[in-house]
Amino acid sequence: MQGREIIGAGNRILDAGARQRMIVSYLKWASRAIWVCFLVWILFMWLCSPVVALHYSAEATEPIGYFLDTESSNTKRVLTPGDSTFITTAMNPPSDMWVTLSFPVASRDVLEVTKPFSRIDVYIGPGARIERTEIRHDFFARFTDPD
Repeated sequence: MQGREIIGAGNRILDAGARQRMIVSYLKWASRAIWVCFLVWILFMWLCSPVVALHYSAEATEPIGYFLDTESSNTKRVLTPGDSTFITTAMNPPSDMWVTLSFPVASRDVLEVTKPFSRIDVYIGPGARIERTEIRHDFFARFTDPD
């Protein structure tokens, strides 16, 4: 018997071209699934990183500049009165990690954290004075505002 090779697959009989198209289709589906898993992992790592939240009082009259120095990065930004900002830190910090927050021009207040944390909320009052700091350690704290 001559002609195309016939392959039985379950209840269907496929020729060699149909089998090749089926394999290519499965490979395309698998590569898309791998990409989706990779993107979900990147999003998870970004969303689940420990957070430093800065809350600047609405009673303040002028913007302040701050430096946030962590084990892995330095951040220099400006906060305007009434603003809040959230800065993510390293997902898996070393045991000797540290975070330093300072207001070099406006105040001499400095916050240093040397223990692991999930979320730090820093409340900054008028005159760039650190009024209150809340350090939370449970995993889900990074997703919620303090009471």
